[in-house]
Amino acid sequence: MDDLGSYRVPREAQMGREVRLENRRSVNRTALFAIGGILVLCVCMCLGVTILLTQTGFNPLGDVQINLFDNPPTATPRATARGTPTLVPYGRSARSDNGLSVTVTAYQRPLPAEGVDIPDGQELVLVTVRVDNSRTTGAPLKFSPEEFSLVSPEGDHFDVNIGGITTGENLAAGELAPGESKKGDLIFYVYSDVSDLQLAWTAADGKTRMMRLTR
Repeated sequence: MDDLGSYRVPREAQMGREVRLENRRSVNRTALFAIGGILVLCVCMCLGVTILLTQTGFNPLGDVQINLFDNPPTATPRATARGTPTLVPYGRSARSDNGLSVTVTAYQRPLPAEGVDIPDGQELVLVTVRVDNSRTTGAPLKFSPEEFSLVSPEGDHFDVNIGGITTGENLAAGELAPGESKKGDLIFYVYSDVSDLQLAWTAADGKTRMMRLTR
C-alpha cells in the first residue's frame, strides 16, 4: 500500500487565487481593447472633420506658422483697404456724396501758349470741366480748382496751375446753389513722355473720383 502520509491536498485558497488572477487579466485585456477602439474612433473623427473643413475652405490653422529654424517667419502682406477708384468714362458725370457732380467737356494736349516759358521735357494740358449742384434743395455747395489733379497709371501726379497761366475762363473757387452749374478751365504742367493721363477729383467727402480724358 502506498504511503499516504506524504500526500498533501492542494489548498483551496491557492486555487482560488489563480482563478482570480486569470479573471483580472481577462478584464484588463478587455479594457485595453475598449480604450484602443475609442482612440482609433477619435482619430478617425478628427481626420474626417479636418478633411471636411479643408474642402469647405475653412482652415483654422491656415494662418499659423511653425518655425523650426532660426529664421523668423515671414508675415503675409495685407491687402490694401481701399481699391482703385472706378474710372468714369469721358463725358459722363462723377458724383460726390453731397450732390456735387463734375463732367469733363474738353481736353487739349499740348496747349499752345505764347510768351510762356515751358521747361524742357514738359508741356501744358487744358481740361475743361462743368461742375453741377444736382440737389434741388439745401445750402450751396462749395468747390475749388485745387480739388483736381492729373495722374497717370504709373503714379505720376500733377497739380493744377493756379494764377500762372490763364485762358480767361479758368475755373475759380466758389459755391453753387441747388440746380446751378459752373464751367471752367484747368491748366496743368505735365511731362511730355507721360502717355496716359486721367483727371482725379478729390471732393469734399474725401473720396477721389477718376475720369477719362479721351473717349
